[in-house]
Amino acid sequence: MIQIDGKPVEAEGTLLDACRAAGAEVAAMCKDDRLSVGGHCRSCMVEVNGKLVAACSTPARDGAEVVTESERLQAYRRDLGELMLSECDPRGRVGRRLAAWGADGSRYGRAPRIDRRDTSHPFIHFDANACILCRRCIRACEEIQGQFVYAVEGRGANAHLAWGGGRFADSECVSCGACVTACPSGALTNADMERAEKVTRPGEAHVVRTTCGYCGVGCQMDVHVAGLQAAARVTHIEGAAGSPVNHGHLCVKGRFAHGFSRHPERLTTPLVRKNGELVPATWDEALGVIAEGFARHRGKVAGLSSSRCTNEENYLFQKLVRGAFGTNDVDCCARVCHGPSAAGMRIALGTGAATNSLADIERADFLLVTGSNTTEAHPVTGARIRQAALGGTPLVVIDPRAIELAELADVHLQLRPGTNVPLLNSIAHVLVEDRLVDEDFVAARTEGWEEFRAFIKTQSPEATEPVTGVAAAKVRQAARMLGRAKRPMLCHGLGVTEHLQGSEAVMLLVNLGLLRGAIGREGVGVNPLRGQNNVQGAADMGCQPDSTTGYGAVDDPAVRERFERVWGRPLPSNVGRRLPQMLADARSGVLKCLYVFGEDVVQTDPDTHRTRAALENLEMLVVQELFLSETAKLAHVVLPAASFLEKDGTFTNGERRIQRVREALPPLAGTRPDWRILCDLMAACGWAQPFQTPSDVMDEIARVNPAFAGVSYARLEGDGLQWPVPDAAHPGTPILHAESFPRGRGKLSCVDFVKSPELRDGLTLVTGRLLEHYNCGTMTRRSGLDELVADDVLEMHAADATRRGIADGDVVMVTSDHGAIPLRARVSDRIAPGTLFTTFHFPGTRTNELVGEVRDRLSDCPEYKVVAVEVVKHTA
Repeated sequence: MIQIDGKPVEAEGTLLDACRAAGAEVAAMCKDDRLSVGGHCRSCMVEVNGKLVAACSTPARDGAEVVTESERLQAYRRDLGELMLSECDPRGRVGRRLAAWGADGSRYGRAPRIDRRDTSHPFIHFDANACILCRRCIRACEEIQGQFVYAVEGRGANAHLAWGGGRFADSECVSCGACVTACPSGALTNADMERAEKVTRPGEAHVVRTTCGYCGVGCQMDVHVAGLQAAARVTHIEGAAGSPVNHGHLCVKGRFAHGFSRHPERLTTPLVRKNGELVPATWDEALGVIAEGFARHRGKVAGLSSSRCTNEENYLFQKLVRGAFGTNDVDCCARVCHGPSAAGMRIALGTGAATNSLADIERADFLLVTGSNTTEAHPVTGARIRQAALGGTPLVVIDPRAIELAELADVHLQLRPGTNVPLLNSIAHVLVEDRLVDEDFVAARTEGWEEFRAFIKTQSPEATEPVTGVAAAKVRQAARMLGRAKRPMLCHGLGVTEHLQGSEAVMLLVNLGLLRGAIGREGVGVNPLRGQNNVQGAADMGCQPDSTTGYGAVDDPAVRERFERVWGRPLPSNVGRRLPQMLADARSGVLKCLYVFGEDVVQTDPDTHRTRAALENLEMLVVQELFLSETAKLAHVVLPAASFLEKDGTFTNGERRIQRVREALPPLAGTRPDWRILCDLMAACGWAQPFQTPSDVMDEIARVNPAFAGVSYARLEGDGLQWPVPDAAHPGTPILHAESFPRGRGKLSCVDFVKSPELRDGLTLVTGRLLEHYNCGTMTRRSGLDELVADDVLEMHAADATRRGIADGDVVMVTSDHGAIPLRARVSDRIAPGTLFTTFHFPGTRTNELVGEVRDRLSDCPEYKVVAVEVVKHTA
């Protein structure tokens, strides 16, 4: 026991922990419970057996007698406060604390009032006058985000916070805002909050917990709102501290990219095309036009659902297409991203979802990240991987570029684009050759071992090196690291899936997991890092032409009977069209109507000219959107929807975690939540729905989807649930396949390399994302993130640039077999000679005009990662 001001408490942790347990108030300006102990500010001094010690860094030991208030301590704290005031002018809780100590600047004088503010960054501002050098920002940057932006330079009175010189906007900051949340003195501030303080009136602010609507990590966030009803607006966003997904952390998009919600370009009225022009219409008129047109062309209607929208909305969309339109011609954007993950894992394991949880990153003793620029595409998960690597977890990265994680990797396998299959085969070869296979697991839980063992003998690193460009010695080093690990975790992204052999490459990743017995337990797994916020949920809800909600086959009579019993309508039994077939049939005139729900296919789909031609040939194109997107500009009817900040529902993240989405703002006047629009359209089509709230929709989902049978809004409070949740008492399933696989035994796959027709001897273009933007940039570009990155650029190696007379910053013309676009060149050593990289966030770039019709052989996912191009300096 330990005595705190005469009160006995257990001697656990530090003296500060013991003081808190006793209810004693002790200042700790440099203490942040998320971070390691700093012990810099000395504001937490207490008396222990007559000596002054720092409570935050002193262990609590039995028998200690601690005093937190005394004349000696009061004098010390006042003097400390006077010293602080002589060097800085802290605000907020630190300023209030110094005043409470009686410090007023009378002893040593006050710091001179000179302007030392840096407001160059659009979201994070720094005022050196308020900095108390507590170093919380330094530790937050290092220990939460895994970056090293800040340092303290100088000594004594000349000590100051620094970030490498120059403006803060030009620093290496990734704009996550972790430093701002840690700063106690007001030196680092959130520009959103600064603006809000000037206009927010007392009593009108409130906080809503919801789920981020950007990537598939599924961060929980607290949305701070001021104003009532139509005047409501987001003032700022913070990470939810208790969330197992993000532990209070957010990326630049989650924290700052909310301005789109009240952007003046938001659609606020339905639009109907008349005499070639889109003109405002009433909701009744717009819904009537759609219902009449779809009825007239029954049997020639298809729908494309939205991974940006909720589970309930995706469920209603496929219900509309199947039950009202009488067709299985429904698809979603998983087709153009992680369709191969689902296809490959379903073949190998029996289901296409991540086997493990994000928390297993910290439990793993080896990490393989392939085809994922995680720190940019999934920043909060990327930060967890960074922290694991910095903490000593061995990391292997497979990527054509020297991405951020590659800089931390023990081994970076910088392969030639389009050669995942031979590289992954060569890793498996080493595992087998060096007897690094979990033979017990393979014997008990896999099939095809003898055939696989014979096949893999031919796939040595030496045999594949001429194809992949990766030195055999490096492959062997990486494979042996995997083979020696007890808890290896495999993560992959679109750099694996968006290829001619995307599904087959995923099957080879599963091979590695099976060979190492790395499926079905903690700290391991094969885990696709899902792209959009609800791409997992859209597929779960049945927005696919071959499967219903819960992945039941549409040609299975027992599956259809389950839905028909609940819906009261017959379901079509034939497998429907995938998105590529929809567009092809639209071009030929076979398909007459397409309902595009929250997707911008003109900007995101390959071969833009052919996509546009398909949409222009439709009798009716309906688009449901937030803004007048490139696709909406071609529509016959446009329906204005509510954003994720303006509605209730659920998203399912990449670890199968179903989480609540809650309305933080009322929908803009004239718009409606997507679930309401779909119910209204179903009523206009003669099939009224009984739902009054999204919760009602989830209750029906639980009736038709066995994996959601135990899901309800009441049970989702808190941290949500990871499916399958087979009954109302089930706690959810963080780890799949613990005892068996849905297909029985895991399949070891033998896959020969098939060279893409786009993989040639010249330059190869790879496309992908940037940290600061999200897919086509619809929301981020309208939230101020274009102040950080304002255009797409072409990353190329100096040797390729010099050979073509191109200098950094030159405008170049990039030409493929399918189109040509201008881009500004960025000469970089992150990319290998012969490989180029660009993004697709800005409509004016038209990146996907370059991408052709090569698709994954099993899932029809476009090959965005291998495009044969040539580059010349632009002379126009």
